[in-house]
Amino acid sequence: MVQLYYPKLNLAESEIRPTLKKRFFPAFTVFIFCTSFLLVFTEPIFAQASLLDKTISIPKQHTTLYNALNIISLKAGCLFIYDSEIVESDKKVKLVAENQSIKQVLDNVLSNPELSYKIIGEHILIYRNEGEKPITVQKQNANLIADSIKTIVIKGHIFDNEGKSAIPFVSIGIVEENIGTITNEDGFFSLKVPATYSGASLIVSHLGYTGQRIPIKLLHEQKVDIFLERRIISLQEVIIRYFDPSLLISKAMEQRKTNNSLQPVYTTSFYREGVEKNKKNISYSEAVFKVYKSPVGYSANSDQVKLLKSRKIQNQELTDTVYLKLKGGILSALQLDIIKSVPGFLDQSSPTEYTYTYSDLVSHNETSAYAISFVQNEGIKEALYKGTVFIDKETFAILGADFEINPAFLDKAAENLILKKSHKLIVKLEKINYSIGYTPFNGKYYLNHIRCDIHLKTRNKNHFSSDNFHTFLELATCHIDTVNVVKFPRQEVLKPNIVFSDEPYSPDNDFWETYNIITPEAKLSEALSKIIGKIEEIK
Repeated sequence: MVQLYYPKLNLAESEIRPTLKKRFFPAFTVFIFCTSFLLVFTEPIFAQASLLDKTISIPKQHTTLYNALNIISLKAGCLFIYDSEIVESDKKVKLVAENQSIKQVLDNVLSNPELSYKIIGEHILIYRNEGEKPITVQKQNANLIADSIKTIVIKGHIFDNEGKSAIPFVSIGIVEENIGTITNEDGFFSLKVPATYSGASLIVSHLGYTGQRIPIKLLHEQKVDIFLERRIISLQEVIIRYFDPSLLISKAMEQRKTNNSLQPVYTTSFYREGVEKNKKNISYSEAVFKVYKSPVGYSANSDQVKLLKSRKIQNQELTDTVYLKLKGGILSALQLDIIKSVPGFLDQSSPTEYTYTYSDLVSHNETSAYAISFVQNEGIKEALYKGTVFIDKETFAILGADFEINPAFLDKAAENLILKKSHKLIVKLEKINYSIGYTPFNGKYYLNHIRCDIHLKTRNKNHFSSDNFHTFLELATCHIDTVNVVKFPRQEVLKPNIVFSDEPYSPDNDFWETYNIITPEAKLSEALSKIIGKIEEIK
């Protein structure tokens, strides 16, 4: 057994000894074994015809449909929502308008009689008009239809407005009701909301971008592309003065008991973990938990987890001689709550092990946030972190952090990460990185998203070829409940060190019912569909 050292998160503030820093690495541990081994809405959309009737003028130009819609948006002061596959945004078009209505301009550039428009506020939805479908309701189907209209499913992609690249980990939800999810690495999301909230608005937000509030009525039964605009903080918004970044960190830590909850809460959280070998999926597991989150000041060990649903795919047809497995699971995810399990880069007790740099002022919803970069001090030869922490400019709330194990010391990080391996196997860590985010609700900030990725290579001694492994865990908070929060009965509590790659799976598409989840990425979905291995369900 090889002990691979790497930095750990400390316990809660009340458990830190001032003269001794505890190191505690929150990520999962890795075992490497050698083995042989019809929803119909009748409510009308109240479109503002005046917006389509508004006249604009645009000089003649040849461009893509995507750029044409952006130009019309700027001229008309509106926002377009559409599915790129339907609208063909890369198509070359001729754009020109001489005191023409927005509808005339759209009809000209789209040149597709099958496309129609719906308008709410400043938003214009472009969708395929498939005609009115007759509503035939038979008595025997009454209960089925009644059940079907209880939930609205909203799907879409979130892209950067400039580069058209997908934006991962974007928060999507109804803030007032605290229902939400996040985009996956493809920028895709699927959100289930009760039909009673059809009159509400969907909030789309991400650090560095201008958020959007979109009426749910426009999104129902539509798969849409939403483009977020990068928000640049102008010099007029910045008071030019010197910031001591370490003091900003100290202030943020002091404000935790103001910005974070001093009362326990329930969260409904979606968790997933997976392992890839040479870009092929080996195992994938996912679960929905109800989590009892203890207040700030308590360690992550005081949190409780109750399993609601879980499933897994395991590829049993592989004949590989190396098998990589996670250890820690949900416990590791909970320990990545950096507000409660304080990492060294937030611990300002003397002497500090990090150097801090004020790197940027970034947009966050309607306000701004400080971006503070950190790296371990020169002379420290242990494997510590480097990255960026984001702090709200007004409240000093910690909004999140993106960080990694210092690449210069990854070899030293291996001693605590690899628990078991053959003496004939050489293991080299390539990258270990984390992304943590928090979201506001009723004046307090709560854990919203956690992601951890480990990349490594393995090679048998006396062999030249190596295998590339990627393993990850991810946790998203989909709902927060602050009412009547008490600890779970002992018999309902999940063992905190359970590894969900050891639990079974179900292929049923309706498995998750009304629970919100992180939709698997397209590449992952394709890989899972090809696995013919063991597929079972936890009862």
